[in-house]
Amino acid sequence: MTPLETRTLERLIARRDHLADLTSSRREGQWVDLMRRVDAAIGAIEIGTWGTCAVCHDPMNADRMAQDPLLTVCLECLSEAERRGLERDLQSAGKVQRSLLPPPHLVQNGWEVAYHWEPRGVVSGDHVDLIPAASPGEPLHLLLGDVSGKGVAASLLQAHLHALFRALVPTGQPLPDLFGRANELFADATSSVSYATLVALRLASEGRFSIANAGHPRPLLADGRGVRPIEGGGLPLGLFCDSVYAERELTLRPGQTLLLYTDGWTEGSRDDREFGIGRAAAALRRSAGLPFPDLLAACRADLERYLAGTPCGDDLTLVALRRQAA
Repeated sequence: MTPLETRTLERLIARRDHLADLTSSRREGQWVDLMRRVDAAIGAIEIGTWGTCAVCHDPMNADRMAQDPLLTVCLECLSEAERRGLERDLQSAGKVQRSLLPPPHLVQNGWEVAYHWEPRGVVSGDHVDLIPAASPGEPLHLLLGDVSGKGVAASLLQAHLHALFRALVPTGQPLPDLFGRANELFADATSSVSYATLVALRLASEGRFSIANAGHPRPLLADGRGVRPIEGGGLPLGLFCDSVYAERELTLRPGQTLLLYTDGWTEGSRDDREFGIGRAAAALRRSAGLPFPDLLAACRADLERYLAGTPCGDDLTLVALRRQAA
């Protein structure tokens, strides 16, 4: 059994157990049908036929199977009507996901925030959100996350992550407690099959902020002395229910720029050589004084030049933060 088959089998068994609890009390036809499809996929894995198209009998795309383990027919064997329906569904999913994003450039409570969000396909596993203050004087919350995997499956978990933090942030818990609770809920929802890296900032007054990191790439701070990463972090969300998280208290002064990013930026590769944090820091150093739209465009352009035509293999998000002068 391949690693993909092993992971998929674990996920399907967990989903089947959950469906069994539901269908035992409520016999809706769609749940019963879904239960049959899950059982069929588990059986196919056990006998070695999972991942083979039922029409042409060729192996199906591994990425598609990882995203939807219940598939039985490859794209090439779908009817024209089925393909059009699939494309419509994907476009609709992309519109819904974009509707969850904050404005791309805004100023609130003396903080300036801008981001560049670039999905690899129609939908993305990258999560960016700016949760406004619940009342005057309360802090803002800036979040950037990256769900493991790509495509529709990752985007569904991204939406789940969005809802989790939108529900938890108003409780006012310290960031470590917030992360701990989100980790428990995310791990329960994903059955330890998927995980998410996440960095969150609680933006207070006078440039003060607290930051917590769950396995996410280190943010870069640019000032008159150069560019340096902000160290610290815990395990990604969803790996272990009892993970413990910490936070740091920092101050962002006028003239400094903080850049958050997903690994689609630093791990973009050409000839098996990654763009890397060194080139990322150099790109930020050259553009740190620019207006935010130009800064983000310059950082993205540096990666584009490095790739020299090689496609970007992952979702990519850049988020820039500054404190405005009083």
